[in-house]
Amino acid sequence: MQPASGADVLAYRNVLPDHLGQDPLRRPLWQAWARHHRRAGGENLTDRIPEQVVAPLLSWAMRWVDDFADDVLAARAERDAIDARSPAGPDLPTALAELLDDFRRRRHPLPAAPARLASARRGEPFPSTSYLARLLGYPVHRLDEARPRQMIAEAVGDVGVDTDCPLAHAPQGRLEGRPWLERISYYDVARMERLLLVSCWIVIAYLSGMRDSEIKHLKRGCLSVQQAPDGHVYRHRLASLAFKGEDVHGAEATWIVTAPVARAIAVLERFQPQDQPYLLAPAPSPRRRSAFPVPNSNTTNKDITFLISWITAYCDDRSRPDGIPLERGRLPRLTTRQFRRTLAWFIARRPGGAIAGALQYRHQCIQMFEGYAGTSDSGFRDEVEAEQALARGQLLAEMGADEDRPTLSGPAGAEAEARLAEFARHTVFDGQVVTDEARLRRIVARHDPHLYLGTFVTCVYNPDRALCRTSNAPGDGQPVLADCQPLACRNTALTPANRQALNGHLTKLKEALANRDHLAPYVRHRLEEQHRATAAFLTRHTPEIAE
Repeated sequence: MQPASGADVLAYRNVLPDHLGQDPLRRPLWQAWARHHRRAGGENLTDRIPEQVVAPLLSWAMRWVDDFADDVLAARAERDAIDARSPAGPDLPTALAELLDDFRRRRHPLPAAPARLASARRGEPFPSTSYLARLLGYPVHRLDEARPRQMIAEAVGDVGVDTDCPLAHAPQGRLEGRPWLERISYYDVARMERLLLVSCWIVIAYLSGMRDSEIKHLKRGCLSVQQAPDGHVYRHRLASLAFKGEDVHGAEATWIVTAPVARAIAVLERFQPQDQPYLLAPAPSPRRRSAFPVPNSNTTNKDITFLISWITAYCDDRSRPDGIPLERGRLPRLTTRQFRRTLAWFIARRPGGAIAGALQYRHQCIQMFEGYAGTSDSGFRDEVEAEQALARGQLLAEMGADEDRPTLSGPAGAEAEARLAEFARHTVFDGQVVTDEARLRRIVARHDPHLYLGTFVTCVYNPDRALCRTSNAPGDGQPVLADCQPLACRNTALTPANRQALNGHLTKLKEALANRDHLAPYVRHRLEEQHRATAAFLTRHTPEIAE
């Protein structure tokens, strides 16, 4: 029998007498094993969620949080009030007669038994005695007596039988100006609670980058905000426990999140009873018997699949085009780990804003990096930087393979060309670019040309002459693009796209200076200096591009 690997030991940590608090691969005992399994230990092999899947999934999750939550909570309150009813009096026939007369007066059919029971009777709907008993506050067996059965049968002859057990609450949520549901059944409330809970989980997970264990430890009061003097909220903070790199009890950590996450937290605080501290605890149920206050990852994976199935059925029934597409002929089956992985990918790639319509990935990146799990080894920054390095490698490899591309110019243009040619030597074979991600990751790690393509300039990074690096800045091998001084730094190179962006910026400066008489002296002086320096920089390097 082969010895168990570190990953195997960690996977079975819950059945060990002394639970593991850390991944064994982080301990010296397993370092030799990790060196021989570098691919499995060092590379994130979790599949990201395709954009065509995560976009509608996140959109529907946010609809549940923003548009449907009020209806679910109102329906739950009505259901709980029905379940808490006590008998109106000892005379069941009188109470039942009054209830049935109310149905006749409103010309409303009697509530129907669940569809699974109707199917046992060849699909014929029949009244739900259990629901009628709940409305009366009596035990259901009291309606099995001869007199109540006769009274119910007479009422069925007068008003008929409905298709379910609708509650009195009329749904208020809207989709394209119409109610998202005509009515809510008593027996659908538990299912909707489950859908609302997992929708909140998806919004928090995808828009914060938190791990499943970190989300499950969110408690009431975990959200705090910072406000401007005018009352505008400009920062939301989530407090929870982080476990990576910590002991089994975790460490307090803070995440900076955006407004949709804050709204999901607010819904969860309304969803949970006051005596339940954990926000992701499942709805109370007499059928649930668990020693754990929150569901495990496997349960959440099943709930995600359940939500995807509901979205698909809802869209199919209403011929909506925004459902979840099939993958290889079946609905996708997602796991909790994929959301963090997908967010890192999209932040690194920053696509054209297709996710949920208008997510600002740069804003999301800055906010999360500012406060993400500051006391723990979160690793999220490393994941994003690894994706950014891969994206940069793919782009540079394509540039190196393009023989017709314009030559880079600028103070470091010649050096940029040399680095690009050297990198192409490792990534381009017979005119074809390496497309295997794992192989390209290794190439970038070994032969990184340290070329960073930006909007206005391309940085040919040399730390000894980088103006973005101060004497006390950590030397992690990357430029600080937020502190870039492109017109003065000798690491600057220009692509045609960079020159176009600089010309566009120059045009905006000209437009601003057209009304110079209305500008404050200091502002006018700064704009004139920027215009002069930018124009001189472009003029100085135009001959290099002309060549």
